[in-house]
Amino acid sequence: MSKQSKKRTNVNKQTVALFWQHAYEHKTFLFSALISGLSFVFSYRFLPPLIIANIFDKISSRQYIAGDFMNSFGAIFVAYLLVVIVGGVFIGRLQNFFLVQLEKRVLFDIHNRIFNHLVAQSNNFHANRFGGSLVSQANKFAGAYVRLTDTIFYQINGLILSFILAIIILYPRAPYVALFLVAFSVIFVIIAIAITRHIRKLTTLLAKAQNKQTGFLADAIANVIAVKSFAKEGFEKKRYIQATSQTRSAYQRLVTSVIKREFIFSSVNAVLLTASLLIAIIGVVNFDSDVATVFLIFTYIGIIAEGLWIFGNHALKNINQSLGDAYDMTEILHISPTIQDPANPQKLAITSGSIQFKDVTFTHADNNEALFKKLNLSIKAGEKIGLVGHSGSGKTSITSLILRFADIDGGSITIDGQDIRDIRQADLRSKITYVPQEPLMFHRTIAENIEYGKPGADFKQIKAIAKLANADEFISKIPNKYDTLVGERGVKLSGGQRQRIAIARAMIKDAPIVVLDEATSALDSESEGLIQDALWKLMANKTAIVIAHRLSTIQKMDRIIVLEDGRVIEQGSHSQLIKKKGKYAELWAHQSGGFIED
Repeated sequence: MSKQSKKRTNVNKQTVALFWQHAYEHKTFLFSALISGLSFVFSYRFLPPLIIANIFDKISSRQYIAGDFMNSFGAIFVAYLLVVIVGGVFIGRLQNFFLVQLEKRVLFDIHNRIFNHLVAQSNNFHANRFGGSLVSQANKFAGAYVRLTDTIFYQINGLILSFILAIIILYPRAPYVALFLVAFSVIFVIIAIAITRHIRKLTTLLAKAQNKQTGFLADAIANVIAVKSFAKEGFEKKRYIQATSQTRSAYQRLVTSVIKREFIFSSVNAVLLTASLLIAIIGVVNFDSDVATVFLIFTYIGIIAEGLWIFGNHALKNINQSLGDAYDMTEILHISPTIQDPANPQKLAITSGSIQFKDVTFTHADNNEALFKKLNLSIKAGEKIGLVGHSGSGKTSITSLILRFADIDGGSITIDGQDIRDIRQADLRSKITYVPQEPLMFHRTIAENIEYGKPGADFKQIKAIAKLANADEFISKIPNKYDTLVGERGVKLSGGQRQRIAIARAMIKDAPIVVLDEATSALDSESEGLIQDALWKLMANKTAIVIAHRLSTIQKMDRIIVLEDGRVIEQGSHSQLIKKKGKYAELWAHQSGGFIED
């Protein structure tokens, strides 16, 4: 077995283990569905032929009273009627009820498990994956559970019980027939599994192609403004055609293999049915078998033949598709988040927001060389800090480490004397307000986007904060005002409007530490002035760390820290650094329109 085949087998086992784990958590419905399903097969498929065989026995041996149906066959007929009604109507519906109850509970658990797992993953994890593909993989995983469960309960379990009952009933009457059925069925199952192994591989490849196609579609739609503004519709169409072509090719290879498999299985099934008829005739002609036995042989072999045909053409197909669809998400669910909470977290002790980097060493996940080597940096509570430097100097890395979006390799980062690795990530971030350069908007109302910073805030609080953030004026002019849906990522609002809503959300959170990826560089003068005013209100009485792209925005900071290649090369106030005539003064002098030139 190749390395890839071993990996695929291992992942498939993990998928089954995950599904079983979730199903077993609802074992009352699990075993109720199993027992009622087996009872249905016994009562509806095997008891009626036995009753009919008993009638044939009575007829062939003339154990009946001519003209007296009720005394001769009345009790048997009533028994047959009860078995059919109880088995086919009551027990069958009971199995459906238990299975539906099981599946809806497991789906609830699976969807929430996937959501929690994905949210817990690092920024680097999400940066390397399409959001649309993750959604597709999550939905396919949940769908795979339903398909696999239905296949096992409605097809596999029924076939196994049918096989066992057929052997038990036929062996005393026709032992050679029973042995033939055992041998034939075992050989059939082995061949079926061997044939479908290749199909399972093709199904996995198809699922991967479909996920990739979904990711391409989501990426293009999410960036449709860029597509149109760069007149790249044709380019994106070609990329999408390539993706859909790969999906089509994968689908064609799968369909071709499935058709071949169905031809083989249908041929084998026809042979088995013909053999059962031949065996029945030979039993009567050569071995003087009674009519009841011949009837049971023909009927039960027919049931097994149908079950084997369903197993080969449908059950294995569903199993392969389920395992293929679940493959990617199963792998993801076994990826441990790179940023972990401590096993025994300390009680949160952050109040004022003093920050200390002590001998910090840090390497990016995609780099071999450390960015920070023994970095030391102290920020007092309430101090306003500006971070300056060319791209790659370490500005964003410092803020990411404070927020624990990434973990350090050595040293320590403490806030108010508490190591941030000793507390829960959620507790840490509850004390930090982060406003990124590109404001993060949910496709919800303006009020909901602001309230996100303080769940449960009433409308009066939301409106008051919006006024402080200089957002209320434009919100009040919109027809639906605070009930306006902002669109995906806030596309229905301008950049300045989105930024002011983001600042309002940060204000209402009221955390002691504010981290700003300064975002006024791409805004018009009016919006910039309003946002600058809002930002200073946000930073009032708080520890603030501002990544500066426009140096004019940090002139009033208490201290400006100049970074280069992960090192602090200068620090001081604006006036002090200008007088020093070092790197900061050089940056200031070489700005074009107030921006740092890379």
